[in-house]
Formats: sequence, structure tokens, C-alpha cells
Amino acid sequence: MTGAELIPAGLREVVTRHVPDPGLPDGAAWLESLPRLVEEVLGQWRLRRDGPAGPAGTAGPAGSAGPAGPSGRSSPAGPAGSALYGASALVLPVRREDGSPAMLKLVWPHAEGRTEHLALRTWDGTGAVRLLAADPGRWALLLERLDGRDLNTVGILDAAEELGRLATRLDRPAPPWAPRLSEHLRTLVADIDALRARDARGTAFPRRLLEAGRSLAVDLGSQDDVDARLVHADLHPGNVLWRPDPGEWVAIDAETMAADPAFALAPLLWNRWEQAQDAHDLRGHLQLRLDVACAGAGLDYDRARAFALVRSVRNAIWELDATEHPGTAAEITRSVTIIKALQSP
Repeated sequence: MTGAELIPAGLREVVTRHVPDPGLPDGAAWLESLPRLVEEVLGQWRLRRDGPAGPAGTAGPAGSAGPAGPSGRSSPAGPAGSALYGASALVLPVRREDGSPAMLKLVWPHAEGRTEHLALRTWDGTGAVRLLAADPGRWALLLERLDGRDLNTVGILDAAEELGRLATRLDRPAPPWAPRLSEHLRTLVADIDALRARDARGTAFPRRLLEAGRSLAVDLGSQDDVDARLVHADLHPGNVLWRPDPGEWVAIDAETMAADPAFALAPLLWNRWEQAQDAHDLRGHLQLRLDVACAGAGLDYDRARAFALVRSVRNAIWELDATEHPGTAAEITRSVTIIKALQSP
């Protein structure tokens, strides 16, 4: 199996743009090793491929564009008969030795992907895709095969309510292996200070928004319970698929953090962005999305709003630091729009 036969062009293009984390391979090196890795894992778990490895997958389910999570990376799992990929993984339909269907997920090694198998073991199929096997050394996961329909197939407010319910189903005490939100917020404060120092006139990003984001990050990061719960940090409609039996929505792509449960709801705002732009009242539309999700999760709206503001500032700064990325200006504009929509009048 050659790389050209196995690896969709879109995955190759995206992964080669990633900046590798210290001590981990860059995208080109991982892609070169991927055909051999697939064969090794298929043999190890006695799997056979169950569909063509053509370019039938997409870089994300329709309408899911936008910053994905702490890393900005995501990867879907989907229907049989196709090779799927996200921003950092190849997912292949396979059959196990007993003939049962499954999905083989091979992840480009990056820091946020280290804990995915641990989170899936913790949830054990409750509210999340079921983990059948894992080889952390090869960054390989064997997952149950889901229907492939995601929450983008339902109305946005129904999706928001379901995301809120799902956040509650996934709620657990934070394990020691989960990255800490308090550390994430301290890094954000340092990055804001660095941006202010190199852009003293505030031309790259509105200075008042930076100041507001910094103040919120300091306040939220100092609270005693900010690291208390296990949170899916990339919970949005494209990362929730349908499980036919017993008939329920479950999360995939577990980017996890020890955080406040309200931290999990923000990605709902920057996904399905075209629909938000088409709304008669964009501000009211985004606020309603968040309010409905909070009602579904039983969470305080103002607290979820504060975390969404901070995460939108985080997204914007990442984009400012990734000037080679096409569409960066539009993504910064989106973050600014969300921040302004959520600010108090």
C-alpha cells in the first residue's frame, strides 16, 4: 500500500502545515511512516480493511469549520466505506477477527492527543465513542463504528441543547493525567502580555478586548474549582455522532482538560458560523445558542459566557501567531465578532 493510495490529499496538505510539538515528528515524517504503521496495526489487532482508502473523507463534517479546541485540531470518525481524516488523524473502516465493524484511528502525534485513549477509557462508552483497543506508542485507537450522522444534521438550537446534555453525561471528577485549565489560562495571560509588548498600538487585535480577556483569564484561573472536572474541550456538533443502538448521540475526538464544565460549551459558538452570519440578529443568535446549551447542561449562563470570551481571545491569538495559515484574517474577525456579541451592553 503506497502513501498515495492510503492518504487523502487533504490530510496530507493539512498535516504538513502543522508545527510539531517538542520531541514529536513533523507532519511529513508521520505521513511517510503512515502506510507501514497501518499495516503493523492491522496485523497486531487482526483487522481487515472494510472500504476503500480514497479521498472520500472531509477535513470535518459540513459546517464544522472553526477553531477546534485547545490545539485547534480535530478528526472525525464516520461511516464505513471511506477513509476519513481531520486535521490530525486518519480513520479507516475495518472488520475485527470476528467480523464485527470498527474504526481504526491513527493520530499524528501531538500534545493534546496524548490523553484521548485515557478519556475514552474513563467514559467507557457513556456519552462517548467506545474504545475497543489502544496502542498509545503507535498513537492508534480502535473505536466502535458509529452511524456517521453528526449534530450538524439537526437544527442549531436542538444541537445546542443536545451538546449541553452531553456535557453533563461526560462530567467526571478530573483525573490526574488531564491537562489543567489553570495552566492553560496562565499561558494565555503570558501570550497576551507578549502580544501587547510587540504590538503596543493594538493594531493586530483590539487592545480593549485583550485587556478584558486578560482580566477574565486571571480571575477564572485563580478560582479553586477551575480544574475540578473532566471536560471534553472540543465539544461541537461535528464531534458528536449517532449511535444506532440504543439510539443516542455520543462524542468523538476527545480533547480533554481538567476544567470547569462551563468551559466545554464555547465551541458551539464558532461552529456553523455561516448560519450565525445569516441570522437577523447575530448577537442575539449567539447568545441564544449558549443559553440553550446552558439550559441543557444545567450550567450558569454568565459563567459559560466568561469562558467563551476567554476562549475566543485564545483563538484569536493563535491565529495571529499563525500568519501563514490561509483564512487567518477571517478567523480573527470571527473571534472578535463572538467576543463583542457576548460582552455585556
